[in-house]
Amino acid sequence: MTPYLLDANVFIQAKRLHYGFDFCPAFWDWLLQQNQVGIVASIEKVADELHTGEDELSEWARFVLQAV
Repeated sequence: MTPYLLDANVFIQAKRLHYGFDFCPAFWDWLLQQNQVGIVASIEKVADELHTGEDELSEWARFVLQAV
């Protein structure tokens, strides 16, 4: 399967529009699972951008980076 490199916009728009943490937690779990099997990934600059916020997404990104 083809691996995908995700930009910050993928995470930000998902949270804001259709896959909020309270509405669709399975999406965020799926992202973690796909990362663990090498299907999706991102780069440090994206993590830096996500960490600048003070919301659920920045907390999720901090948790994910600690778990990896």
